[in-house]
Amino acid sequence: MFRNISVIGGDLRQITLARMLIEDGYNVLIYGFTNDIKTEGIPTTDNLKEALDADIIILPVPVSFDNKTINMTFSETVLSTDELINEINPLSIVFGGRISEYIASRLSARGIKYKDYMVRDELAIRNAVPTAEGAIKIAIEETPITLHNSKCLVLGYGKVGKILARCLDGIGAHTYVEARKYADLALIEGHGFHPLTMNETTAHIDEFDVIFNTIPALVLTENVLKKIKPDTLIIDLASRPGGVDFDTARNLGLRVIWALSLPGSISG
Repeated sequence: MFRNISVIGGDLRQITLARMLIEDGYNVLIYGFTNDIKTEGIPTTDNLKEALDADIIILPVPVSFDNKTINMTFSETVLSTDELINEINPLSIVFGGRISEYIASRLSARGIKYKDYMVRDELAIRNAVPTAEGAIKIAIEETPITLHNSKCLVLGYGKVGKILARCLDGIGAHTYVEARKYADLALIEGHGFHPLTMNETTAHIDEFDVIFNTIPALVLTENVLKKIKPDTLIIDLASRPGGVDFDTARNLGLRVIWALSLPGSISG
């Protein structure tokens, strides 16, 4: 029976998880957190080999931003993905969020069993809720207007886009949502929002007070960014490489906030 669990790196979600596992009676050890993070009551180690001597190893979401180093937001230590994988006991089971093809291939080459927990829809949906709330918090703090009665655009109607649009509508924002599939456009309209195709979005992009991007592909290109009014706030929620031409946005003087891993910054 698996009783020993190591939680490696990540953000505040990993601390919350570690506490829950301890409450359930598991032997938990965490690695990759500095002393100023609230880890009271959770056994901690700075010895990688000790951390990897476990039945189950839980890695963060995402496991890595660049395939080179492990995502350890609250650590001054840099841990390479290769070092981690080489030290894992092949008898351990590894869980991680958004495991890249490279990391998956390296784990498989060593015969290590792994599971990507972000492929579970219920977890991805619940992860979208704090993402949406965090995005709205940023918009409130970074704009001189109320979101109520403002004109907001959500790019993409996936899990995050759906919840974000509903939250914006709930506080009285005029909510427009861009999607490419006709089925999604119909659903957007059915949910009471204003649907836009990509061409329509480009034509009206200068009308919005806040633009939220949830699409992990370049959608706010140079041609689109040139049409956005200077006081518009752009909040990019997409994972790397993001959906904004950041260099062009900076040169145009546009305000862009790339809000990665929001759930990990507001989880308690």
